[in-house]
Amino acid sequence: MQVDLKELVNSYEVVPVSLSDPFKSLFIEPSTMEVLRFLPIIAFIALIFAAVWRQSNKLPIEANGDLKKEHNHN
Repeated sequence: MQVDLKELVNSYEVVPVSLSDPFKSLFIEPSTMEVLRFLPIIAFIALIFAAVWRQSNKLPIEANGDLKKEHNHN
């Protein structure tokens, strides 16, 4: 199968992209924009949870005393 490169090049429309707003040419529904507006907030909260969870694995919280030893002495 032969492909004509001139036809292939002419079949694609090139849309100039603005450097100040590269996503200006994309069509996004308003409801999608409402969801995407909260994405950085959700990501920040997820990072906080991940940091707390990771630190809790490194430094587990222990009771003030060893309950097994106290229980055996009674």
